[in-house]
Amino acid sequence: MAEKIGFIGLGVMGNGMARNLLKAGFDLTVWTRDPAKVAAFRELGASVAETPKALAAACPLVISCVPDASAIRAVAFGADGLVAEGWPGGLLVDCSTIAPFEAQDIAAGLAEAGAAFLDAPISGGKKGADEGTLTIMIGGEAALVARARPAFEAMGKNIHHVGPSGAGQALKACNQLMVAINLMGVCEAVGVARAAGIDPKLMREVLSTGTGRSGVLEGHGLRYLEGTLQGGFRAALMKKDLGIATAVGAHYGVYQPATGLAHQLMTGLCNAGHANLDNAALGLLYDMLNGGRESAS
Repeated sequence: MAEKIGFIGLGVMGNGMARNLLKAGFDLTVWTRDPAKVAAFRELGASVAETPKALAAACPLVISCVPDASAIRAVAFGADGLVAEGWPGGLLVDCSTIAPFEAQDIAAGLAEAGAAFLDAPISGGKKGADEGTLTIMIGGEAALVARARPAFEAMGKNIHHVGPSGAGQALKACNQLMVAINLMGVCEAVGVARAAGIDPKLMREVLSTGTGRSGVLEGHGLRYLEGTLQGGFRAALMKKDLGIATAVGAHYGVYQPATGLAHQLMTGLCNAGHANLDNAALGLLYDMLNGGRESAS
């Protein structure tokens, strides 16, 4: 019989992930402070725990997908956290994006309570979360990955054990810096095309068939050009992730000027009042710097 699974973090990504666990037939218990989400998941057949501590008592395996490391520490180590009364044999699978060093610290803290940890950040956006097609990058012990694999297979299609504790987060940092740097290229290409009198949407269609094609051009580029920037992966979270990527590079002494620039541009976008828009809104900052040209064409 499959382990009972707990879930914390029913946001843009976590909502679809938890729903796919239910669709796969898992006995799921969730914890959330949002009454609307409580009602929605009860209607879907999930149980609801009053606290993370109660969630741990009911579920030997808990998945979290929260904004940052402080949120993970709160649900794990707080007064009513997962390990408030110990959690021997428990396993926390964290799908958030945090620094590798933070993941290792959390793993050590859980080990003191008799529990274990996998860092398992995700890529694929809301669409991937909703459709169960996420890429999952996992750091931790192989036996723990095998234990959680049935849950991973309900949430993703590309499941990779990439190394020891923290390795999943290091790889996610690589992913985020590549997304952001590609997004910079998309925004600059739109500016050049528009200045040359070429419809940027036509530019996107044409370049999506050539060597300049990318998932960022196809997805982020379309959201930018159509102005569909509500929801999605918020610019504030991408700013946070790029801060992690620059810190990881600095830790290893890696030269990464483009990552630093991407972080500064995303910071500028957030400071300009667009922190809660999809990170494809970076195009709005380029529009402003190019003289206020409209993003939609």
